[in-house]
Amino acid sequence: MTKERGIIPRKIKGFRDIDANLNALRQHIVETASKVYKSYGFEHWDTPVLEYAEVLGKYMPDADTVEQGVYAFRNPEEEPVLLEDGNEMRDAEGRVIMENHMLALRYDLTAPLARVYAESLWLDFKRKQVQEGRSPLFRRFQYGPVFRYEVKLMPGRYREFWQLDFDTVGSDDVATDAEACMILSDALEAIGLKPETYLVKVNNRKVLKGFLAGIGIEDEETEQGILRIIDKLDKVGWESVVLELGPGRTDSSGAEVPGMGLAEETVSRIVEFLKSTGDVNSRRDALAKLESAVGDHPVAVEGLAELRKMNEIWESLGYDETRIVFDPTLMRGMAYYTGPVFEAESLLTYKDEKGKKRKVGSICGGGRYDDLVNRLLGMKVPATGASIGVDRLAEVLRMSMPELAQATGPVLIAYFDDELQTTYYQIASELRKAGIEAEVYSGFFKGFRKIKKQMSYADKKNCPAVILLGGDEAAKGVVTVKNLRLGKELSSQIIDKQEWNKLVQKEVSRTDLVAHLKEIL
Repeated sequence: MTKERGIIPRKIKGFRDIDANLNALRQHIVETASKVYKSYGFEHWDTPVLEYAEVLGKYMPDADTVEQGVYAFRNPEEEPVLLEDGNEMRDAEGRVIMENHMLALRYDLTAPLARVYAESLWLDFKRKQVQEGRSPLFRRFQYGPVFRYEVKLMPGRYREFWQLDFDTVGSDDVATDAEACMILSDALEAIGLKPETYLVKVNNRKVLKGFLAGIGIEDEETEQGILRIIDKLDKVGWESVVLELGPGRTDSSGAEVPGMGLAEETVSRIVEFLKSTGDVNSRRDALAKLESAVGDHPVAVEGLAELRKMNEIWESLGYDETRIVFDPTLMRGMAYYTGPVFEAESLLTYKDEKGKKRKVGSICGGGRYDDLVNRLLGMKVPATGASIGVDRLAEVLRMSMPELAQATGPVLIAYFDDELQTTYYQIASELRKAGIEAEVYSGFFKGFRKIKKQMSYADKKNCPAVILLGGDEAAKGVVTVKNLRLGKELSSQIIDKQEWNKLVQKEVSRTDLVAHLKEIL
């Protein structure tokens, strides 16, 4: 018995098909947020999904090689190897050295932004026409899919997902950081979230760095270890954080989690600092508490001055503590960011498959990263920005605004009679010209066109109305319009089918059809 390899219809692990409902949610998020971004002066740019891997740079937060974290492969086309000045590298005999360069799918939208900005300045920089501290201002927003090869996939996580970014490059003014937090707030509320359902949390890399230096922790490795542990606070709780900073702990599975071995007094001071703003209700009080906690270390003082300026801007524009708060426990990629960091957290909760109540958590965030193009250009360029996790936010909308979670279909023109086929398509054309989406039902073969099947199709597509036209209606110059949207509203109130039909169905002349549909839609 021979065995043949089968071709099985299936998806790649970590990828998914996107149905009409999720696409409608995505479109709502992207279009609404884009209007907010444009209102602040950001331009819409796009970049390729495929880039030279060496240009993308650091591949994932905890990965340093192209084999970790990204989808990468060798370019089938050979291209020249370039020198630092951009000229082709040649061998001893003067021949151009060719190579199949490593390519990678973009893993976020920030690395391509760095390439766009650096590429636009590269020649001028080489000619010394662009100097550090005088880089041009560039503000752009972008949305689209990004790809990450995560070895261990958690529930609800995918290897392809959408991001929606906005960034300001070329400004070191923390007013742009304050503005970024306002943009996140404006965008989330425009999309449909209410102020009491989210919070934009803000911290500053410099404040924490200055505090740690003030208690004797100045080496980068120890600092990063502390940040990683604090970043797990929401998942493991205060007790576990204290143990991991100190002697270590045993987790719920019985596995040993090693500790950093910090002195008990040091751990106590770190925890005291992190909890310092927990009992305050205003940003001004939080700043006062932080100032008392960090002392006079110059880096911390600089960070507090930046937070103070941001707060002045928010207060002057009415962004109060129901929208934006200070939170010293917010870590958010502190090794990557160089100043303010911010994160919008959904305050909604849900029950998992085991019935346990869980928080939705972060839905978007960002911060200041002044090393944006340093590796590509050899000079520091200040930048700040944020990213909305489109798919994560879509799940929040499913919970908080279920009416947005279903795509609206077209007006369906039911098919009764082959003699009227041309008429059906004429009606559909008239509706489209009037700005009404319309579809002639075509799901039949060998004469099979039961009205029940057509109505089921309309319900599945969430069609707002169905047009019924048979020979009798055609002779009278009328159609019957069934208002499915109204029918759904009345279904819980009216049990009698005849009474329901009287309210939902209406006979309309062909000449009045467009006006009637616009009225009910």
